[in-house]
Amino acid sequence: MGDSLSAGVQNFSLLDTQQPHGYASVLATQLGTSLTLPSVPFPGTPNVLELESLTPFPMVAPAPGTLPFLRDNPDQQATNISVPGITVDQSLHLVPSLAPSAGPVASWAYIVLSLPGLPDHPAATQLEEAQVLKPTTVLEWVGNNDALVPALVGDLSMLTPVVQFANDYEAILDALSRTGARIITATIPDITEVAFFTSMQQLSKKAGVPVSVLTKELGTQSGDYLRLSAIPIVDQILNGQTAGPLPASCPTPLQELTPNPIPCVLKAADAAKLRSTIACYNSLIRLESELHGAITVDANALVNQIYSEGYKVNNQLLTTSYLGGLFSLDGVHPTNTGYAIIANKFIDVINQRFGTKYQHADVAAIFAEDPLAKYVPTTKGPLPPVPAEPGPIQGCSSVVPPSVLSASRQ
Repeated sequence: MGDSLSAGVQNFSLLDTQQPHGYASVLATQLGTSLTLPSVPFPGTPNVLELESLTPFPMVAPAPGTLPFLRDNPDQQATNISVPGITVDQSLHLVPSLAPSAGPVASWAYIVLSLPGLPDHPAATQLEEAQVLKPTTVLEWVGNNDALVPALVGDLSMLTPVVQFANDYEAILDALSRTGARIITATIPDITEVAFFTSMQQLSKKAGVPVSVLTKELGTQSGDYLRLSAIPIVDQILNGQTAGPLPASCPTPLQELTPNPIPCVLKAADAAKLRSTIACYNSLIRLESELHGAITVDANALVNQIYSEGYKVNNQLLTTSYLGGLFSLDGVHPTNTGYAIIANKFIDVINQRFGTKYQHADVAAIFAEDPLAKYVPTTKGPLPPVPAEPGPIQGCSSVVPPSVLSASRQ
């Protein structure tokens, strides 16, 4: 139960050739079981991104075509009921629909949740579907889009208020607990560490230009980040084809997410606000998970570590930069390799909690077959410095009753 990360989305598409490589399916295989996926035929939904050229910078575009039908297996009940784009509140309340006015998340929910059996199969929210399935174990990783979508489109007013997040997340775990299932949750990664965003330090290393020169040419600050569609304009500015600074808006690289232009730059202050909000979300995830007897996988810490140190496979250093081996062509969702690393983190936590000895997925073998592995540059040196994160987060405890905080500590 989750969003696009749990659904196995890559290259901004829910697609049958990609879904089996998601962390949840890899994890199920390593645990000796399986998940039924809501398999979507080519070209996927939305149409899968394909690499058109590498020079002078990577260019991607959606594959042509339209879905011949919504699912390969419309009569099968999915047990991976993760819906791309879904937020915590939508997990509780969004009803699947194909009506254009309902929006893309509702249509993805329809594909995932509403097809099995007869045409009058009742439309259920994601949480209702999870309850009806009477699970023995639930992987529940929701909350990423509460921060990710506002960051991608450049509208931080869309961030889910912390109080609402707290109430919604508690309601989800309350309902899942009543099923009697074991519950495994996960924290939300730092959104600024995905390949969709490039820090000034990363750009400096790649372009071979000091940060001070970049900020002067581009009209940015050293703590700012560039969104994916700003990179072609940056290239033109640095090569003297276009005068700086960067414009305020750049084309959207993800049409299904928003057709409107997005800010070229994620300002340092906005990046700090995102981190602060995510830290609050994660405090609530850990707290509610503890109170409900769930175990929590710290995906935030995992991504932080990889962002700072990279991930070595067969003496090749994979990084979180674009086409660095860990993120797919959308710069947001992992590659086969990235998903396998996440699955192994879940396995570590499960083994530690339950005393089991499940084996890791073979990341080296998966990387060797990864369709995007051939584009990864040979990297062995140190990564660029990581921008300092803000200090202690203030205000998170004010949204949680003191009695609850006290109970969790006891």
